[in-house]
Amino acid sequence: MRDVPKKPARTAPAPVVPDLPADEDALSPAAGPPRAQGSYDGELFGPDVDLSGVDARDSRFLGCVLRPRRADGFVLAGARVVDCRLEGIGATEARWRAGTWRDTVLADSRVGALDLSAVSWDRVALTGGRYDFVDLREAELVDVTFTGADLRDVDLTGARLTRVAFVDCRLGHLDVSAATLSAVDLTSSDLEGLSGVGNLRGARVSGVQLARLAPLFAHHLGVEVAD
Repeated sequence: MRDVPKKPARTAPAPVVPDLPADEDALSPAAGPPRAQGSYDGELFGPDVDLSGVDARDSRFLGCVLRPRRADGFVLAGARVVDCRLEGIGATEARWRAGTWRDTVLADSRVGALDLSAVSWDRVALTGGRYDFVDLREAELVDVTFTGADLRDVDLTGARLTRVAFVDCRLGHLDVSAATLSAVDLTSSDLEGLSGVGNLRGARVSGVQLARLAPLFAHHLGVEVAD
């Protein structure tokens, strides 16, 4: 009997390290909060900058660090964010929809409702923190890693994910209805609830997760399970 070659194991995308100066002193302290359609290159928005209620929609950030003391209601809708780090963001609501992010890290933040619908993320890492609701509907994620985050409710309805990994995360509820997944790794995360089980094609789950999801698969397939 001829041996069937094994398929190579899929690996999670590597964590992103932004191309920033090793010494943040090399960055220019921002003179004030960003504004809509503004352009910022190599600036540090530190704890002395209050981003609460700031509207920076359609702005451009290149090689910047955003580490504000407060950022409730900070609007980044439509922004272009490249080689940046956003850290310690605290907000009950953040409207960041339809932005384009590349080679960027979002770290150790606490956001209630995070609107990332229709974003385009390429080589982005979200690490740590807690997010009560993450709206990623119609988003496009390529080479994205979520690591060590408490994600209470994640809506991926209609999203397109390619080489995306959830590593050591808590996923309270994940909705993949109408989503397209390719090389999506869920194996090391605690997946508590799921909607759209019929759209899990292209995802990798663990044996424990599969056992938890079995009733959902049976219901989706119309299979009756006898006691």
